[in-house]
Amino acid sequence: MSEERGQKKTASLPPTSIVRRSLDGGEELIYVVVAGLLLIAAAAACVYAAFSAIHQLVAGSQLEAIFSLVNDLLLVLIIMEVLRTVARFIRKRELNVDVQDIVPFLVIAAISGARRILAIGANLSLNEVQHAQSNAQEPPARWDRFDQAMIELGVNTGLIIVITVALLVIHRYTLGRFRDAEES
Repeated sequence: MSEERGQKKTASLPPTSIVRRSLDGGEELIYVVVAGLLLIAAAAACVYAAFSAIHQLVAGSQLEAIFSLVNDLLLVLIIMEVLRTVARFIRKRELNVDVQDIVPFLVIAAISGARRILAIGANLSLNEVQHAQSNAQEPPARWDRFDQAMIELGVNTGLIIVITVALLVIHRYTLGRFRDAEES
């Protein structure tokens, strides 16, 4: 008798629930594929960073090798933060956004800003070294690039400061919520 009821329930399910389950399964499959591809991209970026740094060291550009390695590894960190976010969604299977869910994106943004600052600094340092090695008497060419680099450094520094303040505010907000929950 209970089997008949169970069969009648499944037989009488509206078609939208089948469509909804199919869409949910498809969505989850896409997230798993994206997570796998991000993991492969992070591993490939690590391998590329190592080979690139070794190649530059062998070529005699120690400074370039170090800057390139740091830049590439920061890219790996960005990929891993995105992967962590996707993995968390796969585990939770919910789209409710809480204040704490914004933190990984802020971390990604801060790492990205720091990565760009390091890249600009590395380029400026390399240009200065190359200029000094050429023993040129004239000032380095392309002062417009220097001005553009300084503006970009200022904007990225400002963004990192704003992101840091946002992370501090989120930290205080979540601590306040936990204290209020404990007191209740």
